[in-house]
Amino acid sequence: MSLFQLVYASHLCTDESVLPSIHSHAVRNDTAHVLSGMLLYANGRFLQVIEGERKDVLHTFSYIKQDERHDQVHVLSEKDIAEKTFTHWNMGFKHLQKDDLLAHPEFAAYLTSPFEQMKANLGTALAMLKAYSPAVKS
Repeated sequence: MSLFQLVYASHLCTDESVLPSIHSHAVRNDTAHVLSGMLLYANGRFLQVIEGERKDVLHTFSYIKQDERHDQVHVLSEKDIAEKTFTHWNMGFKHLQKDDLLAHPEFAAYLTSPFEQMKANLGTALAMLKAYSPAVKS
């Protein structure tokens, strides 16, 4: 089995009422394709990691890029991996609130940085996704 990991960031193009729908769709799709990962949302921005078979990850990402609820979709990282880091068999989701950001002040600036700067600080993106994930393999 050839595993692949893709990390991207994007903006939400509509109001936050669509967040439960986005998450439930991700869980259904990712379960069907044996994908795992984590989706964070804060201040109009998404940060997501998707892991699984390369073809399934890229297929799912092609739909994300076409989803009218997202814009400015930026790939931060894509690489082959030996094993999954986000080991649960669906998509974790966390809508970050003010208290969450206060608990991890090291992430606050990252959420307001330009996407190009986010790509340069991929380690911060992965640390952030891991910090809020319910099931992470170290």
